[in-house]
Amino acid sequence: MAKQEVSKRPLKFNDFDELIAEVQSLANHGYTSRGNWTLGQACGHIANWMRFPIDGFPKSPWFMRLIFWVMKITIGPSMKRKIMREGFKGGLPTAPETVPDASSFSDQHGVEKLKEAINRIVEYSGDLLPSPLFGSMDK
Repeated sequence: MAKQEVSKRPLKFNDFDELIAEVQSLANHGYTSRGNWTLGQACGHIANWMRFPIDGFPKSPWFMRLIFWVMKITIGPSMKRKIMREGFKGGLPTAPETVPDASSFSDQHGVEKLKEAINRIVEYSGDLLPSPLFGSMDK
């Protein structure tokens, strides 16, 4: 008997409380992964990217920095508008150092890291560092 494929469901959150309620529910009640990452890895990855505008972005190799700069001044603004309008679509390449190791990063640990990152960015009152791809951004 062939395994039935379950499609991804679209997610849209109006605030951080809705996001945390969803990931906590998944951690508590289980889920079927639709990609290569666990819930803990996904939450940890998001938490990492939430802290970069405060702590600094990872330094990419020079050729990637050049590509990001070209993208930032050409298609970056339209990409940013599309993401803000339609949401972020997963499956794109990312910096490997932003994805926690599944064997040492539990789902609950990822949820806790995400909660910490959200609290930190909400409470942060300083200037945010510009994104290598999108430039200046606000919360």
